[in-house]
Amino acid sequence: MKFHTFCTDNIPSSLINQHSECCKKLNIEIEYHYVSYENNFLRIYEQHGEFMTLLMKYSSEDVVCFLDLDCIPHDRDVLQKSYDWVKENKSFCGNAQNVSHTKMRNHVYAGASTLMIHKECWEHLGSPSMSCVFENDLTQIDTAQLLTLRADQCGFSYRLFYPIGYDGPEEYELSGYGKYGRGTLYPATYHFFALTECLDNIPDLWTKRVENILNNQKIIPNYYSSFYGL
Repeated sequence: MKFHTFCTDNIPSSLINQHSECCKKLNIEIEYHYVSYENNFLRIYEQHGEFMTLLMKYSSEDVVCFLDLDCIPHDRDVLQKSYDWVKENKSFCGNAQNVSHTKMRNHVYAGASTLMIHKECWEHLGSPSMSCVFENDLTQIDTAQLLTLRADQCGFSYRLFYPIGYDGPEEYELSGYGKYGRGTLYPATYHFFALTECLDNIPDLWTKRVENILNNQKIIPNYYSSFYGL
């Protein structure tokens, strides 16, 4: 079980180290893939999907695993069981999310933050591009979303990690499921969301969650995604 992380070369080494230490703590193999930074958010967004598509095409791994730089693992056992299921069923599994500001808001899909894809599954679904699609400068199809769209169109089975809770204060409706937002706790990972927008001043919340993992502390989110808690 090896994960791949997309990075631009302007990322502070301290952030890479925090991410790497969390992976090491859980004995998770990680490889960082760097591209040259361009001062263009939309272009970086596109590059992320292009990287994922190329890796799916050329990787020799049966199951290709992705982990965003602002997403850190906290439960190795859940990740391993999910990986085994993906490998056995030649399917995919990822963190549930949606694009809440568009007409696609009710489509919940396996997001790129934590995503495991069997190569035969990807090829069976037509080798879909993992790149985002923009309409009127807004995200219409998010990174990796087309994979789930294709699966839904043909009734292909897959699995999602649904959020347990989130730190906020930013929050979004996850279609009919409940809420998630800044600092979402999933069963296996913690996804900060858009951490690269805060590179000049890494938020204390991120550092706190890193320390939770490194110190074997259970992450307790500020808000729960549904009406019941842990």
